[in-house]
Amino acid sequence: MPATSGGGGRYARAQFGTTMAVATVIGSLLAAWVTATVSRATLEAVPWLPWALYGVLALAFLLFGWMRVVVDDRVVRAVMGVGIVRKSVEIADIRKADIVRTRVLWGWGVHWTPAGWLYNVAGRWAVRLELGSERPVMIGTGDARGLHDAIEAARAQVAPRNP
Repeated sequence: MPATSGGGGRYARAQFGTTMAVATVIGSLLAAWVTATVSRATLEAVPWLPWALYGVLALAFLLFGWMRVVVDDRVVRAVMGVGIVRKSVEIADIRKADIVRTRVLWGWGVHWTPAGWLYNVAGRWAVRLELGSERPVMIGTGDARGLHDAIEAARAQVAPRNP
């Protein structure tokens, strides 16, 4: 989706996790195959098995299938999927923002990496935020330059928080 920016360092961008969607489809096909090939006795013993397989796949996609990043005059927000997984960082707490390329093995989702916490649904570009109050955070994006510029514009208008 296109990014929007305006006065005051405002920015919003939604990014769809194509890899997660493809993995969900492949997982669903695999779950259908497992369901079709297990014995009747197994299905009678664990009738919830097909529902559990599909449920786990659906839940993973709903939690991590897309991400919306918003920068306003006070906060950088990354909200994944339906909004249960999210991260907010106050602009005043940001000490430094850099565009970085994540490693392939760091993958997608939310997890700790050697460079800080990573919030990512697609691609390998991110903006790494060094913070005064916690460990670094990387926010994955398909528009690293736009996100970085919006953060820097917002930082220019806010007094830094004392460490």
